[in-house]
Amino acid sequence: MGTARLATPALPGFKILHAPTPQQIPESSVGFLQMLGGPAIIFMAGRTRQKRAITTLLHGNEPSGFQALHRLLKEGFKPYADTTFIVVSVDAALHAPLFTHRALPDYRDINRCFKPPYTDAPGILAKQVLDYLVDLAPEAIVDVHNTSGSGPAFSVSTRLGTRYTALASHFTRWFIHTDIELGSLMEVPFCCPIVTIESGGAMDELATLNAYNGLRSYLTAQDVFAPRQDIELLEQPKRLEIHRHATLAYAERPVFGANVTIRQDIEQRNFGITRPGEVLGWLDHARLEHFRLSGQQPQEFLSDYFCADNNELTVTRPLKFFMVTTRSDIAKSDCLLYFVDIHNQLTTSKRQQHLTEVPLSD
Repeated sequence: MGTARLATPALPGFKILHAPTPQQIPESSVGFLQMLGGPAIIFMAGRTRQKRAITTLLHGNEPSGFQALHRLLKEGFKPYADTTFIVVSVDAALHAPLFTHRALPDYRDINRCFKPPYTDAPGILAKQVLDYLVDLAPEAIVDVHNTSGSGPAFSVSTRLGTRYTALASHFTRWFIHTDIELGSLMEVPFCCPIVTIESGGAMDELATLNAYNGLRSYLTAQDVFAPRQDIELLEQPKRLEIHRHATLAYAERPVFGANVTIRQDIEQRNFGITRPGEVLGWLDHARLEHFRLSGQQPQEFLSDYFCADNNELTVTRPLKFFMVTTRSDIAKSDCLLYFVDIHNQLTTSKRQQHLTEVPLSD
């Protein structure tokens, strides 16, 4: 513990802050963002030489992880292990209006760029982050996000095992295991566990508190892989996507001229159970042709889960929605929502009960 610390390695294009004092940090998170001015690496010295990492602000419109980091720095927080924060899409967050742009206009979403080719600016930035984390070799990585719609905190991982669920348990009881490949950071096969934390809606007052409390738990733990709460596992989520050529509106009744009208209150269905007969929106004569399904298994089709009788968008079986958005730009460029089939989840209930006791494959 008495050995000298190594200097934080430089990274081209990144601002480096090595163990900043509270006095060096602006009073507001916006002032801190403006001080950084671009991608940044912030090192917090710990009581041990163990290494942990956090990425945040991969999307410029998801500020809770960054705001939680600002609060920790202003408090002079001391983590258990040497901790590295990587703050990524600062440029997008600063693009007016503040914290509203997922990525800079006309640029790719960086959290779809963590796979080749790394040829454009977001791809090069993603490769820098990836290589830095590989060289850092931390014991765990947490990637903190917000959802674009309102809802509770949950975690997502492309891998399943007790270490992954334990990391998530610092933040939330919901753990979503997915095999959907989008080019996100959590898909990278690091030599340590990585989980994505969705700390709540970007506009939810509790989201930043969720991120802050979760980070304090994660960063003060002597053993980050000791579970903090029971985990409820949701497996094999699917994405309901809208074709980009479709016109989309959100309203309480069908909007004339819109191919798809979605109910304004659809966010209220996040993590609730939506049942057949409950109307999600209204469709024109093309009906389900405006949508596509992603993440499905062989011989699964959109019509297995959704129908459009009387031009009303409904479900064919009980589904649990999450990451529902009422931002039309995100609904069309990414997806309208994710969902899981409730009946499929019932078959995993026994494993859920013993998830923190029985090792699963990492």
